[in-house]
Amino acid sequence: MIRIQNIRLLPLCVLIPMLLSSCELNWRAECMVFEPKIAVEGWIDEGLFANVILTQSMKFNFESDSDSVDLKDIPIRWAKVSVSDGQTEEILVGRMDDRYFPPFIYTGSKLRGEAGKTYTLTISYSGRTLTAQTRIPEPVRIDDVEIAESEESDTLYTVDISFRDDPTEENYYKVFTRVTPGNTRYLSSFMGTVSDQTISSGHKGTINVSRPLSQINKMEDYTPFFKRGDTVEVKLTQLPKEGFDFWCDYENALTSGDNILFPSSANIRSNISGGLGIWCGYGTDIRTVIIPEE
Repeated sequence: MIRIQNIRLLPLCVLIPMLLSSCELNWRAECMVFEPKIAVEGWIDEGLFANVILTQSMKFNFESDSDSVDLKDIPIRWAKVSVSDGQTEEILVGRMDDRYFPPFIYTGSKLRGEAGKTYTLTISYSGRTLTAQTRIPEPVRIDDVEIAESEESDTLYTVDISFRDDPTEENYYKVFTRVTPGNTRYLSSFMGTVSDQTISSGHKGTINVSRPLSQINKMEDYTPFFKRGDTVEVKLTQLPKEGFDFWCDYENALTSGDNILFPSSANIRSNISGGLGIWCGYGTDIRTVIIPEE
């Protein structure tokens, strides 16, 4: 069983500015030369609308006795966020949503993602303009889901998915999961970012699905396995190279040391011009499995 000691995990939208900002970590805004950076967590799934979470990097003071994050200064609520497919442009609407943390997100309701299309994201806020482009790859369908008892315990289970991979192309995959009871949204499966060079044999690809790392706050007893009675929704996505690069760097930063707030290298690749983070298109397929009670 994986055990990660002394880590209090924060969500992606908070960690992006912390991991990517090159400014000295200091939570209090005491340094006059500090300029907050805008961090983007944006995505558009095939068949669904665009979603964008905006946060800003803050200065930290770890000499403070408090270990909590003052969320009122992190989300950006008054930006103009638009998405275009080259023919149609939609301005996203910001709203409160308790499924996310911090609970504020910009969402679309008009422009649905289509595989093969390129989408441009434009963000205007406080005199700054950020732009990014992404493409939605063709979705890859999950052929089979296999559940098995883990070697650690007869009450913990592994989940593996298999699918057909095109050996004539270099493809990139990212797995998200939603586990109920517990999760209200799809979260990144722990170490669930892979290329077909590492998981495919011939036409068949296989990925081991892990419980989301950010599902709990204290990580002393984190396990990648699933428990009896869990309903596991597995979301297999094919994503473009820039999304693969970002997620690989992000996961490496989380696992590079004893404390994810102080990674050995914060050089996480981003496709956001003028800011930090990721704008990514996903070709998706979803399967649901229930871990048996007995």
